[in-house]
Amino acid sequence: MRFEFLELPGEGPAFVRPVIPVQVEDLEEAPQLCLVDTGAIASRFGAWLAEATGIDLAGAPETTLHIGGLTTTARHGRAALTIAGVRYDAPVSFCEPWPFAFNLLGQEGFLRFFRVSLCAADRWLEVDAESER
Repeated sequence: MRFEFLELPGEGPAFVRPVIPVQVEDLEEAPQLCLVDTGAIASRFGAWLAEATGIDLAGAPETTLHIGGLTTTARHGRAALTIAGVRYDAPVSFCEPWPFAFNLLGQEGFLRFFRVSLCAADRWLEVDAESER
């Protein structure tokens, strides 16, 4: 499925980026805009999403991270993500604080499940589930 690059919320109209709408668990009415980050190992989402979708992070391993000039605590869990109609179980780090209006898709929670082609010159990316190839 092809996705057009979009502006990130709060970033202004200067740049468009490779982003994908992602459904977290059964939160169909609020797909999350996620930046595809090929340099990130883990996918990072705001901690509020775990609470909103009923993901229990009690006793989950924690890591202190530095992202975009911010120090945050990541609690590591798993979530059902749906991208381009494909639902799969993925490792996700739920971060607090997370002041960004978008989330990050990294290698372990996204790129290992999908084959991605992108064309920055024409501002699009395509994703195909690895199981469909």
